[in-house]
Amino acid sequence: MYAPLLLRDLLFAALLLSLWVLFAPLSAGSDWLADFVGTGLGLLTALGFYLFHEWGHVLGGLLGRSKMSAAPSLKAIALFVYHSDGNSKAQFLLMSVSGFVATALLVWFAFTQLNDQYLATRIARGFTLVQVFLLIVIELPLVIWAVAGKTLPPIDATLDITTIKGLLANRRNQ
Repeated sequence: MYAPLLLRDLLFAALLLSLWVLFAPLSAGSDWLADFVGTGLGLLTALGFYLFHEWGHVLGGLLGRSKMSAAPSLKAIALFVYHSDGNSKAQFLLMSVSGFVATALLVWFAFTQLNDQYLATRIARGFTLVQVFLLIVIELPLVIWAVAGKTLPPIDATLDITTIKGLLANRRNQ
């Protein structure tokens, strides 16, 4: 179920940590190498932060015994599909808030634990702020919908490359 995704992401986290230990100091300079290493490492860290946020949602969903399923592919952008029709408001809120908590931990980590001298740090910090913005713009309205509405928001779609291509194709054909 979630084991292949967890293994993939733990391996990615181990690789990312190794890259930080080995290469992050190179991003402290002001030459092309610092820019290259800092940008690459910062973007990889942004991906890791996104995955951590998603695992926060998954953990909350599992703790609340929500009806949800793992992404059907390791290529999926989202780690899971939440089945709105089979869950209560309390389950939805636990799943949602767990992602918010994960993001709060990331903001704390990025701004208190990463070295200020590294370009990789500044890129990772910038992404945490983008992530907070997206949380406010995309996820908070869903929570408000769940709290104020009679039903949960309809978020039962798998978000992967195939789905996105299909949505874009349908849009062009209209």
